[in-house]
Amino acid sequence: MTAVATAERVEDGPAWARPFLLMSGGVVALAAVLAAARLPAPDLTVWLEAVALAGSTVLLIAVAWWLTGRPGVVDRRIVLAWGLGSGAILGALWLAEIAFNNLTPHSVSTAAARGVLDNTTWAIVGLVTLAAAARVTARTGRWRSGVRAGAWSGAGSGLAAAVGGALLVGLLRPHVERDPLMLAEWRSQGSGTGLAAYVARETMAGVFGHLWALGVVQGALLGLIAASVTAAVARSRRPGGRPVAAGDAE
Repeated sequence: MTAVATAERVEDGPAWARPFLLMSGGVVALAAVLAAARLPAPDLTVWLEAVALAGSTVLLIAVAWWLTGRPGVVDRRIVLAWGLGSGAILGALWLAEIAFNNLTPHSVSTAAARGVLDNTTWAIVGLVTLAAAARVTARTGRWRSGVRAGAWSGAGSGLAAAVGGALLVGLLRPHVERDPLMLAEWRSQGSGTGLAAYVARETMAGVFGHLWALGVVQGALLGLIAASVTAAVARSRRPGGRPVAAGDAE
């Protein structure tokens, strides 16, 4: 491989990547602590959830910050552009879903409407994550780069969704408390917990799930699936079945 080709492969990521990570992670961590501090009465469970969410978010941003600046990483720009870039866009979709479910008139955001929107949003997020990972694998010829793109897409969408959920519980919790569906759930499952604490607990758990389960973990798994399938298809089309390269640096 020539020096020019190596320089093209090992390059800096997009200029917006680190600011996006820092700003979104900071908002999530601060809003989580604010949500616990603004409760009418202190609640230990909410504080534990807030510390867990804020701490894990800070850890995620620290690791992501290191990865975006790690020297000698091949395909960094295309991985971040397609991975984290698609994740940021998908995160905006999650933000719209959260806003519809919690901020629109209750006559509009019915249980049926929320169910349809939730499932549709989840399906779109999954499909776009698969497509981004497949695209990176096809463009680079390295399935590990596709897996990384999927994980970055999940991290981006998870962080953006977590921003919406954290701001909701941190700043707009009284609005959520007036939601008829939330009130019905609290009356049936609250078990003596105050409404404010119940809303904070449930919302915080949802934010954590969006960030890690529907974000990082789902993105990595979908990236692995898409990259593996794309690499297998590419190999089957090559004379002699030469495999797609897997030896990139990360």
